[in-house]
This record gives sequence, structure tokens and C-alpha cells, in this order.
Amino acid sequence: MSATTLPMEHTSTLPQELIDYIVDHASDDKETQKRLSLVNHSWSHQTRRNLFQTVSFELGGQSCARLNEVLQANPSLYQHIQTVRIGHDYRNNLGSPSILGVIDPKKLVDVLHISLCGTRSELDWGDLPPNLRSALYDLLAKPDLITLALTNIWDIDVSKFIGQSRCLKKLVLHDVWQTFSPNPSTLSGRPPAARVADEEQCSLRSLSVRDCGDALECLCAATKVPQPVVLKVYALHYDNKMDMALKSLSGNVETYEINCARFTTHSFQTGILDLTRLPKLKNFKISLDADQLTRPSGTIPSELLQQLDRLRGTNCLEGIDLQLNFPCGSSWSLVFFPLMRDCKRHGVSTWKDLDNILSDNDAFPKLKRLKIVLRFEFPAAPSPQMWNDSVRLFKVDTMPKLNDRSMVEVVRVDFRY
Repeated sequence: MSATTLPMEHTSTLPQELIDYIVDHASDDKETQKRLSLVNHSWSHQTRRNLFQTVSFELGGQSCARLNEVLQANPSLYQHIQTVRIGHDYRNNLGSPSILGVIDPKKLVDVLHISLCGTRSELDWGDLPPNLRSALYDLLAKPDLITLALTNIWDIDVSKFIGQSRCLKKLVLHDVWQTFSPNPSTLSGRPPAARVADEEQCSLRSLSVRDCGDALECLCAATKVPQPVVLKVYALHYDNKMDMALKSLSGNVETYEINCARFTTHSFQTGILDLTRLPKLKNFKISLDADQLTRPSGTIPSELLQQLDRLRGTNCLEGIDLQLNFPCGSSWSLVFFPLMRDCKRHGVSTWKDLDNILSDNDAFPKLKRLKIVLRFEFPAAPSPQMWNDSVRLFKVDTMPKLNDRSMVEVVRVDFRY
């Protein structure tokens, strides 16, 4: 018999410790939490905490208005909110009073994780009413934030909050365009924002960036320059400004991930592939569109091979993940064999060269694996036997040296929306 079907006299006599255990056991199931909250007050107290730990809404949307009604009727719910996910749709009214009822920095005292995303359209900071803009700045500047993710935001002054959290472990800056000078001392006469003191240890562990050069400069302008352990970078819109900023942030990186998918130009900022400036690098991951392996030398494959070759004897590499993304509807059998057997186009023999470079044990003494991930969208999946035979043939014929040391792994990911 489930807790929601127990007679009232039985549920009211259960020890609170047992009630809390039952509720927490299903903490990830919102529908179950909602049903349990209807049993009685003893059950609703704990379910409220779980149900309101994470709130998601669009600025000025119906979800925002409904959440505001609930919070105003039950102000004690503010204290349970730890994660705030804010979206933006240009069709919503940014002047709606419900927004300020939800985004109240003085009431959201326990918020640890914030994401602000222009979901259906970019969020132009200049279009926000002044009081909403001020409230959001105060929220983003909370000193105890652990996670901060900003996506698709235009004309924002990140110097007002970047570098202020003593506890920030994860920062995401995707398509964030800075409005003022990145130098805090020149922001229209305004005093520089408070920074993490020199003697304080900077806690940032994970940094993910795309098209945010000025925002990165603001991050580097913090008194204590962060040294993330995990760094993810997108090749799209990667420029000299981002490259210069990331040089000062790379000294402690152990996991470096590059996403080159949908990168169509024939030239790009090669600094993104400079692995020599990552002296502690252990895990390297790169995601490519499959056809990028067949483009003329001088683009991603040949540059990648050159950079790996430069690491000989001076690296801590333990693992390399290479993901190839195939177009929607690709037949795996038509693309697998010509691509994976030995992709030799324009003088570039990608797999053979990779096998020769990485199999040198003196050059890469700590390397344990090369994982090749083939990602298909809406594929017609092969039979397990056909797939296994194809992978075995690729390993033996194309990458024999790494295969002899059992270092090559090939996996297929079938992606469906």
C-alpha cells in the first residue's frame, strides 16, 4: 500500500523520520512529491522543500505569474529555493510586476545555482526595466553562488558580478556580449565591483565559454585570476580576444573540451588547439562534424595532429575522446567504411597518423585510451553483429598499433530528439 492510499489515521501516526525518508526517497519524482504533499501537514512540509528546491520560469510568462502567486501566498517557500532557471521569450511582458515578486534577492537568501538564458530570443539587457535590471544584477552578484550560467544575453555589464562569489565552482558564458569596458576602473566613473581578495582561494572549477571575449576579460580582471580544472570551449566565434583571455586561465586545466561542430569556415583561431599551454592536461575531448575530417590540410584534422605531435614527452595525457557528428538521416553503413577505414583526402591520413603519434609510449607514457564516439541522428541502427565486425575491422586495419595495446574504443550514439 502506498503512502498516498494509507488511511489518515495511519499516516498521522507515522514517525516524522520515516515520513522524511519516504519523501526523500522519491525526491526526483515531482509527480510523486505532489501526491505525497496532499496526505497531511506532516507530509507536505518535507515535500515543499523538495518541490521548490528548483524553480524554472520565463520572465513575464505564465509560469512566472503562477510562481509569483504561490510565493506571495506562502512566503516561507522562498527559503527552499536553491536553483533558479530563468528563460526569456520576446513575446512576454518584461514590465510584469510578477517578475519582481519572484526575483527578490532579499528573499532568495539560499539560492546557490542560477541560469539565465535567452531561450527563444536573445535577452537584450538594455530592454529591461531599470528596477528589474537592478534586481537581476543583485541576484547574479550573490556571494555564495556555486553555479552561474548565462546564455544568449546582449548588452550586459558582467563586471557588476563576475568575480564576486567566493564559492563559484561552475561558470557558463555562452554568447554573452559585454556592454561596458572590461576594465572595472573605467566603467563610466563607477567604482569597481568588489572582488575576491588576493589571499582568498578562487574556487572556480569548471568554465564553459562561447563568443564572450569581453566577458572573459572581466573575469581575468578579478583580483584573483581563476584557474579552472575543467575548460570547455566552442570554436564558433572563437577569436583573438577569447584566446588571449584563456591563456591566463589554462594553467590548472586537467580536462579540456573543444566543440567544433557546425564550424564551417576553412580558417579558425588555431590557439584553441594549442595544448602545450595546458601543462596539467589529463583528458582531452573534441567534437567534430564528420565531414571536417575530409577537408583540406590546414584545417582542423591536420592542425590537431600537429598539436598532439608537439606534446611528445611533455604531457600528462591519460585519455582522448574524439566525437564525430553525422548529419541527420545519415546511413551509418554508407559513411562508416569510407570514413573509418583510412580517411585519406588532400594528403591527410588522419587515422594512420593518429595511430603513429599516440602509440609512441615514450611520447605519451600515461595515455590509456583513445575513445572514438560516432553520433548519428535518427539512424537506421545496424545489427550488433554487423557493428562489432565493422569496428573490429577498423581497429585491426586502420589503428593496429593502438589496438595491439587495447587502447582504442569505438562507440555509437544514436541521437533522437
